[in-house]
Amino acid sequence: MGLNFVESALTNACTIKIQNFEGPFDLLFHLIEKNQVNIYDIPINEITDQYMEYLFAMKELDLEIASEFLVMAATLLHIKSKLLLPEKKEKNAEEIDPREELVLKLIEYKKYKDFSVELRLMEEQWDKVYYKLPEVMEFECEEELLELSPEEIRTVYIKLLEKNRKKMNNTVNKMATIIQHEKVSLKGKMREVLLQLFKKTQVIFTDIFSLKTRTRTEVVTGFLAILELSKLKKVKLEQQKQFSDIIIHRCEGESMVLDEDKVAVDN
Repeated sequence: MGLNFVESALTNACTIKIQNFEGPFDLLFHLIEKNQVNIYDIPINEITDQYMEYLFAMKELDLEIASEFLVMAATLLHIKSKLLLPEKKEKNAEEIDPREELVLKLIEYKKYKDFSVELRLMEEQWDKVYYKLPEVMEFECEEELLELSPEEIRTVYIKLLEKNRKKMNNTVNKMATIIQHEKVSLKGKMREVLLQLFKKTQVIFTDIFSLKTRTRTEVVTGFLAILELSKLKKVKLEQQKQFSDIIIHRCEGESMVLDEDKVAVDN
């Protein structure tokens, strides 16, 4: 009598649990969690026996067993039979664990199961949200005539000009000055040298073109000017040693007036 009562209670418990499982992987995962075993090292004998107990309970209660549960049972029995076979003396190092494929499927199933729980929670959360579809709002445009005096128009115009002035970049004028190229004439520098020689028979280059008083562009153009004058036989250049001052001599008998037609280069 007591034994029948225990069997009846076990059968009822199995019935309740089986009806809540969504598939064979759900049942198998429940057994793994119940026995607190490592999913990567499943004790296949124990899990298979418990799985078969659930199926036998379903059969005794005349419950319809889905084919997917039977496929999983066959898979577990097949793995169990492989593990029960005696091991070979020379074990192949690359031999695959018969449980490996089942473990991979269980891990994939757990991933989707956890995600489904999150989706269910989101559904419950958003199920409490109510919203209303947008309506087309039509407004009638009314024309309003403004009466403005000339003084008011003038005030508004001045404010607009002031607002526009504040938007302008003040550095524009500064940049224009920076990018403006310095224009130095070669002919002008040649005339400047001849003017100095008109007063003296010789001059020193740095006395005329010094970086202390002239820009770099002016000094370079002045140097080109004395070279051009030397080419035209207007002056003679003398430098006693390297990097010493360049002395510019006036050529005797030569006019100190520049013949611009003979100057081939100018900027």
